[in-house]
Parts: sequence; structure tokens; C-alpha cells
Amino acid sequence: MKITLIIPTFLQGGMERIMSELGNYWAENGHVIDIVFLVNHTPSFTIGSKINTVTMPHFFYKKTALSKFFYSIRLLFYLRRHIKKVSPSVILSFGEGYNSFVLLSAIGLNKNVYISDRSNPLAPLSRSLRFFQKLLYPRAKGIFAQTSFAKQVLLKTTKQKNVILLPNPIKVIKNEPLEKKDIILNVGRLVWEKDQLSLIRIFKNLSHLGWKLHIIGEGPMRGALEQEIEKLNLQGKVVLLGSQKNLGKYFSNAKIFAFTSVSEGYPNALCEAMAFPLACISFDCDAGPRDIIDHGINGLLIEAGNMKKFEEELLRLMTSEELQDKLKKQSVKIAENQTIDKIANTILKEFEK
Repeated sequence: MKITLIIPTFLQGGMERIMSELGNYWAENGHVIDIVFLVNHTPSFTIGSKINTVTMPHFFYKKTALSKFFYSIRLLFYLRRHIKKVSPSVILSFGEGYNSFVLLSAIGLNKNVYISDRSNPLAPLSRSLRFFQKLLYPRAKGIFAQTSFAKQVLLKTTKQKNVILLPNPIKVIKNEPLEKKDIILNVGRLVWEKDQLSLIRIFKNLSHLGWKLHIIGEGPMRGALEQEIEKLNLQGKVVLLGSQKNLGKYFSNAKIFAFTSVSEGYPNALCEAMAFPLACISFDCDAGPRDIIDHGINGLLIEAGNMKKFEEELLRLMTSEELQDKLKKQSVKIAENQTIDKIANTILKEFEK
């Protein structure tokens, strides 16, 4: 099958990693894969040698409304010419900020275009973007939704009948032969959506037990987190580890993974922790965790915003190795159901309809 993948960039991010994995997998299995980037950049993710072509515009825009407008017009014709030239069997586009743009560029070309929004379906969007979604999303051959909540919202707001629920493939973190320590781990960008501030405040009331909280990630909230650690006298007990490429040693040292996000598209870090496996506890934010965690079976799912309950359940988890082991025995199974081959082949079957 000849598949064109369209995405803004391959800079670091969840949707970028997933599309790179899908493209490389399909190419390795004999499909003709063309990748089109919508912004000129240096990709961070691996583009396999069997990928057919990689294309990106060689023009730029300035940070002004007028410059962005003319850039969009030029990009529209650029993308349209490329689709005509490559003539794919199917097009797959990632990113709610660009999916309408891709659908618009393909009008009249008689191509099957599938799209996938990758953020929280309740995330605020501009009026113009909402308008174009309502206008153009029904033209898609189908929409891939990462969570049941996202599917529900898309069915209601876009009038698109073919919304396919499809979770992300899980990257399995390699286990290293290291001693387990009394460490709670959190992985995610230091942004308000991940709400590591709440996790630090919850941990404050449990810090007397001798455990440590390790947070992996970088972002604009780092300064606020550092101030909170100092304010609560948690220096040495809460450690901000920054971005880390080798997660294996940190997962191998830890016993618990705590996730306090208030907004998610699809919580890849939580899935990776469950598959590792670590005993996981998470807030039930708008989308994601409830599709992954069966409370008390493979993890602990706490009502969003209920800090006291989160603290109580985290304490229960910290003080019971039996509960940790019980949750891990079930959570590890998620890796079997969300392998790259299962997800990629599910998408191919949809493409073949």
C-alpha cells in the first residue's frame, strides 16, 4: 500500500514518536511510505532507510498574522502539488492544528484521508479552527481517536460517523538489573497540564516515611516546582532530574509511578510505566487514564482533583508490597495488547476497507 504520512514536524513529542514508529514499521513490511512535514526543521526521531521519500517546505514565516497567512496559502498549494505527484492510496494526518488544512488541500483529488487529533478533546481551540473542523472533518474517510472520551466528543462535534477508537502502541522500557528503592517516579513535561505541583504537595504529607519523589522532564514550570520544593523543605526528598534519554535505570530503581495530570491526549508515560511494570496511581483526568486503568486491578484511579484521596491511596500503595505486586502482575499485560504490530495492522485493515 502507498501511504503518505503528514505531520507538522518530527521534533520531540508523543504524536511525533507514534507516527515515526508507524511509518518505519510499515516501510519495513513492504509498504511505500512517504512522509510530508509541514514545517522546515531537523527531525529528532529516526527516519528508517526504507522510507520512500521525506519532504518539507523550504520556505518560512515570521511571527506575524500576515506572514502566517501567506505561508498557509503557499503551503496549501505545496501540499496539494505533492499529493498529486506522489498519488498515495491513502493519507494519514496527525494533529488537530493541521488536520483541517490537510483535508482542505486534498479536496477534489479523490484521495482517502484519515486524520487523528492527538490532544485532549476539550483543549481550547480558536474559533476559526473549530469552524474548519466542523466544515472539513466530515470529509475525512475516518478519524482515529485515542480514547473513548475523545471518540464520544468527535462523534458529537464533527458529525463524522467513522470514528475509530485506537490507543497508541506502547514503547517498552528495558528493565535493568538494579536494586529497587523507595522511590515514586513521575515522567512528563514540566507544564501545568501535568500538574507536578499537586504531586509535590501530596508527597509532602508522606515524606516522613523515608521515600523519595523523582520527577523526569523539563519545561516552563521548573522554576515554580523548585520554589515549591524549597517552600515545603523537600530538598533532597523531591528530585527534579530534567530530561533523560535512558529511562530504564530510573524505572528499574523505582517502585511506584504517580501521575497527576489534569489534561491528557493519551498518557504514553503512564502506559510505559504500567508495561514496565511499576505499580501505578493516577488521577482520572478528562481523557486517557480511565481507558487504561481498571481501579484496584491493574492500577489505582483517583477522582480528578481529590488530593486527599490520592494521598490516602498513595500511602496504601507505599506501605503494601503485596498491593504493588498485585497491580504489576495485571498492568504488565497492557504491553501485549498495544504492540506496534497490532496497532499498525489494525490501521492497515481500516485503510483497506
